[in-house]
Amino acid sequence: MVKGEPLNTSIISDQLSMDFEKALAEAKNHFEYVEIHSLWNKTVEDLDDAEAREVERLLKKYSMKVSCLSTTLFLMCPLYTDADSLEKFSEKFAVFTGELRDHLEMLGKCIDLANRFGTDLIRIFPFRLEKQADPDYGMVMKDMAAKLEGAVSVAESSEKYLIIENCPHSYLPRGNMTYELVKIMGRDSLMLLYDVGNSFRSGYLCFPEKYKRAGIEQEYTMIKDRVRYFHFKDYRKTAGGYEHTPLCDGDVDYFRLYSLIKKDAREKCISLEPEVDEEGVTQSIENFFLMQTRIE
Repeated sequence: MVKGEPLNTSIISDQLSMDFEKALAEAKNHFEYVEIHSLWNKTVEDLDDAEAREVERLLKKYSMKVSCLSTTLFLMCPLYTDADSLEKFSEKFAVFTGELRDHLEMLGKCIDLANRFGTDLIRIFPFRLEKQADPDYGMVMKDMAAKLEGAVSVAESSEKYLIIENCPHSYLPRGNMTYELVKIMGRDSLMLLYDVGNSFRSGYLCFPEKYKRAGIEQEYTMIKDRVRYFHFKDYRKTAGGYEHTPLCDGDVDYFRLYSLIKKDAREKCISLEPEVDEEGVTQSIENFFLMQTRIE
């Protein structure tokens, strides 16, 4: 995205279809931007050159811009053990797995893909939580910063931004935790992808209480100076935990949050990640634009 442009909206292509052309055809009805995560049943970082050329062709055909290259880098990457020791991820979602050197090498390919697809944003994760560990979060932040230093330097030299997503499968499930990491590193090329739903549903996880106290509105106010990108999805709290709902049908107060975001929306993008069925995705898109018209 160009510096100084207003708030943009996007959707993750695989929320519409794994067939990238079908996803673009549908996305074009609602959005100017699309976020590329998984397509043709593989993650974006696994595309070969012929597939990358096809992505370029289709983006041009449908006149769509790419908001973010949504990689899985540094999720299935060990912070303390080795890649073989990490708890396996869901069979439903493809992820890139390897040692730190493998993720750094793959980042080089992702920077090339970002250049080809016309985006300066590359999504990364804060390392898969190693279940056998009893984390000292002060040490975790320092160790993570040290391991990400090389990646941030590569992004900086390539004029790209890494946006790190708070994720319940990682060491840092809340936005205020990824914010602390970004502040420790103090590098302009590392920003936040604030996944609102992930923060909301993180209460059942085991991490220091000090990170759990803030509600979503308070958390956003704390971290907004380093947020570059948002994922919007919704949950309803149940007796057994949390369940996905279409956007604006759950317990996250997106009306209030969106009104706050609109006040300082420069250089930011909201991308929908409903994670519901096809009917729910359609409802999420409708609710999202209805919410905007009511607030504006």
